[in-house]
Amino acid sequence: MFSIFDLIEAILARRFIIPFIISIGIAIGVYYLGGQTPAFAAIAFFIGLVGLCAGVVLHLARGRSGTT
Repeated sequence: MFSIFDLIEAILARRFIIPFIISIGIAIGVYYLGGQTPAFAAIAFFIGLVGLCAGVVLHLARGRSGTT
C-alpha cells in the first residue's frame, strides 16, 4: 500500500531529484525563450510536473520486480 512516507522517501532520493532538476531547467528555459507570457508560464509549469512525475515513477519502480 502506498503511504506518505513512500512519497517523502521518493522526494529525498537521487532518482527523483535529477529528473526534477533537469525539467525545472528546461521549464525555465522555455519560459524565458518564449517571452515570459502567461501561456509559456503554463507550459513551463507542466514541464515541471512531468519531471516531478518522472522522478516519482523512477524512484518507485526501483528494483522491486523480484519481490512479491
